[in-house]
Amino acid sequence: MRVELELDNQGAELIEELKMLTGIKTHKEFFNNTITLFEWAVLQEIKGRSVCSVDEENKNYKELVMPSLQHARQSDKKLKVLQERQGKAA
Repeated sequence: MRVELELDNQGAELIEELKMLTGIKTHKEFFNNTITLFEWAVLQEIKGRSVCSVDEENKNYKELVMPSLQHARQSDKKLKVLQERQGKAA
């Protein structure tokens, strides 16, 4: 699939900065990583889990809140999606 995006300067600079910070060389690699992370987050929400950043030293956590993840958690299609994804992972 070929995808074309139109980004403002700030968005384009953010992508380039993230690529540099992570050692990612290509846009394809960047978006493949992005999709992998988003898929994982959606599956966690479907399973009723929270996606969080944990600060073990200070015993603190910050939950990731995104409308799309909240939608996935409430979706009536979540069981079917979860079963299909678990079938592929098996």
